[in-house]
Amino acid sequence: MQENRKNFIYLVILAALIVLLFFLIRPEKISSMEFNILDDEKLSSDDIDKILILNFWATDCPTCIKEMPDLAKIHQEFKDDIELIAVAMPYDLPSRVVNFKNKNELPFKVAIDPESKILGEFERVKLTPTTIISDKNKVIKQTIIGEINYEDLKETILKLR
Repeated sequence: MQENRKNFIYLVILAALIVLLFFLIRPEKISSMEFNILDDEKLSSDDIDKILILNFWATDCPTCIKEMPDLAKIHQEFKDDIELIAVAMPYDLPSRVVNFKNKNELPFKVAIDPESKILGEFERVKLTPTTIISDKNKVIKQTIIGEINYEDLKETILKLR
C-alpha cells in the first residue's frame, strides 16, 4: 500500500513537470494584430501567410537608416516569400515617417504605431533597430537587436521557406 502511494506521488509530480515544461517551452507566436500601413492601408497579421519580418525602427536612428538598403534588397529578392513591415516607433511623427519612406523609396510596407499597440505586443523590443522574424505560422524564430546582417538574414529566410 505504501509503495502504491509513493508511485502515485511520483506520477503526480511527473505530470506536473510535464505540464510546466509544456508552458515554458512552447514557441512564442505573433498574436493577431492590425498594422496601420502608410497610404491608409490596414493589414491584419491573420491575413499574412508568408514569413513575417517586423523591423522596429525610427527616423532619427542612424543604424536603422543604415540598414534600410539591405532591407530593401531582402524585400526585392524574397518578395514572394516574405512580408516585410517596417514599424516606426510610436514617438516618430507620421509626417517624418512618410517623408522618409518617400525620399528613400522604400519598396516594403511601412507602418505607423502612434498608440504603441504593435510595440506593446513585443516586450523584447527595447532598442532600435530590432527585427523579429517569424515563420508562416507566426512562430517567432529569431530576434535581431541592432543592425541586420544581410547574409545572415538571407540564410534565415532560406531556412524558413
